Amino acid sequence: MAKRLPARPFLLLMLVLGTAQGETRAEGVGPISVDAKTISVGGNGYHRSFPCNGRKLIVEGSDHVITTSGVCSDVEITGAKNQVDVAIAPQGTLDVAGTLHVVRWKSSGEPKQEISGIDNKVTRVR
Repeated sequence: MAKRLPARPFLLLMLVLGTAQGETRAEGVGPISVDAKTISVGGNGYHRSFPCNGRKLIVEGSDHVITTSGVCSDVEITGAKNQVDVAIAPQGTLDVAGTLHVVRWKSSGEPKQEISGIDNKVTRVR
C-alpha cells in the first residue's frame, strides 16, 4: 500500500512549486518605502498606486504593476517585467535598466532618458 503524505506538507510543497513556476500572488513580497523625497518599491509582484507629488520613484525587482498620480521628479526602474505608468517632471530623468519592462510615461517637457537592457518597451503617452 502506498504511503500518503499529510495534507499540510503537500500544500506547502505546492505553494513553493507554484511560486517557482511564476504564479502571480495577490499581494507582493519585499520592501516598500515612502517618505517626503522617495517612493521605493522592491521585491516581487506588487500591484500598487502612489501619489508621486514631486518625489523620486524607484522600482526594483520584478513583476510589479505600478501607477502614479501627480508628477515624479525622477524615475528609476531596474529588474525584470515591471509595468509602470508615470508622469515625469520636465527636468527629470527616466532611467530604465533590466529586461522586459513596459513603461508608459508622460511629461510636459523632455526629461533625460537613460534606457538600457533587453526588450524594454518605453513609450511616451499624451
